[in-house]
Amino acid sequence: MINSLSKFIAIAIFAFISSLTSAEDWSRFRGTDGSGIANTQTIPGEVGPDKNVIWKIDVAAGISSPIVVGEKLLLTSHTKSDRTVHCFNAMTGDLLWEKSVAKDHREIATAPAGPSTPTPVSDGNAVYVFFPDAGVFAWTLDGTELWMKPTPVSKTMHGLSGSLICFEDHVFQVVDQLNESFLCSYDAKTGDVQWKVDRVSGLTGGYSTPVMYSPKDGKSLLITTGPLEVVAYDPKTGERVWWIVGKSNAPVSSPILRGNTLYFCEPVGEPLSMSMLGGFDANKDSKLEVSEAAANEAIRRLLVRIDDNWGNKDSVVEEKEWNEAFESFSGKGGLVAVDVTGTGDVSDSHVQWTFGKAMPYIPCVLVNQESVLTVNDGGVVTTVDVATGKQIKKGRLKQGNGQYYASPVAAGEHVFVVDTGGVVNIISNSPEWKSLSHCELGDECFATPAIAHNRLYVRTSKSLYCFGDKP
Repeated sequence: MINSLSKFIAIAIFAFISSLTSAEDWSRFRGTDGSGIANTQTIPGEVGPDKNVIWKIDVAAGISSPIVVGEKLLLTSHTKSDRTVHCFNAMTGDLLWEKSVAKDHREIATAPAGPSTPTPVSDGNAVYVFFPDAGVFAWTLDGTELWMKPTPVSKTMHGLSGSLICFEDHVFQVVDQLNESFLCSYDAKTGDVQWKVDRVSGLTGGYSTPVMYSPKDGKSLLITTGPLEVVAYDPKTGERVWWIVGKSNAPVSSPILRGNTLYFCEPVGEPLSMSMLGGFDANKDSKLEVSEAAANEAIRRLLVRIDDNWGNKDSVVEEKEWNEAFESFSGKGGLVAVDVTGTGDVSDSHVQWTFGKAMPYIPCVLVNQESVLTVNDGGVVTTVDVATGKQIKKGRLKQGNGQYYASPVAAGEHVFVVDTGGVVNIISNSPEWKSLSHCELGDECFATPAIAHNRLYVRTSKSLYCFGDKP
């Protein structure tokens, strides 16, 4: 921890300098505006272990995405007991500093998620990091600790994976879980809680990262997708400005803004048979006792959630209770376009269109001037018209394992799609997209790439690559 004098100096400097992030940075999950697009950047149309590699370094375990602020690249990792933020020179790969904190409590996480899944965020003054089993932390970009806030044991099914975001003097954290979900605003300088509001808790939780809407003329909004509803908040007070029900279930993919339109997606919900958990029915009585799932904390928490909210609270889930719970998912989801300029309940008035076919569960969408691009498990790439939601093209990537955790990102004429096996597909950034090249990195990949300085930064399970045209 830091001493009082150095902390006072760090906060004093922090308080009087303006935000240094620029449009050229990649300062949060999927870039400074969360879109996954670096409009002014140029990346080569071919990359690989021995092609257009500027540098490559070893990295520790973790699936958080790298962020880039100026010439500093930051990412997080974990060991058995420590949680670490690393700061590298983005131009050379040299380590500048790293800071570790100790694990504070036990959290569950469904693989490949883990203790360092959430991506850091920076406002140009500091880097803010959330380790679910340790807390929320802030360091200056030179590695001086500013503040830390402990966090309680979560009540999720799969673990916490949503990332922090910044706006003005706020750092926002969304925790959507099986119960006691909330949205919290921290003071960026001190870590003090500015406000905290309750959120609706869904059947299986939510895992997405919010986005800021900041029009030149008009009120800024913090927009979140979550279980059962999409909500826009006043970032200064936490007051609900507008909301939409009936379009989301358990979102993982994060929302994307293009002008005054919000795009978000998840697969269309379908009723699930209780027989899928038949292996937990030890006594074969066609019921699921909470005690039968004692060895699987995620399933145990799901059964408790169903029993408490759709059952009779007897610690046994019967088929009728199960069906009633998952019937709430039916028909919701898909790729949805929403006008963000409303107030109050806009469920019927501001949904522009919905497209329901072959939508991804985890990867976010890409939105340009003409089309919305999605890639789902199975390797199906779909583009739809931004204005109408009509399909433009659907096709399957021929290279890779067809499973995606990382979201696609784009620079200039190219879209980069990385599957869980480490295969990088490069396709054209156009409504009528076509495959251009591919490579195999040889390691698993779950982190979304970053783009800055006309370079593509790809984190695999063992390495961090910097691709680009060599100087």
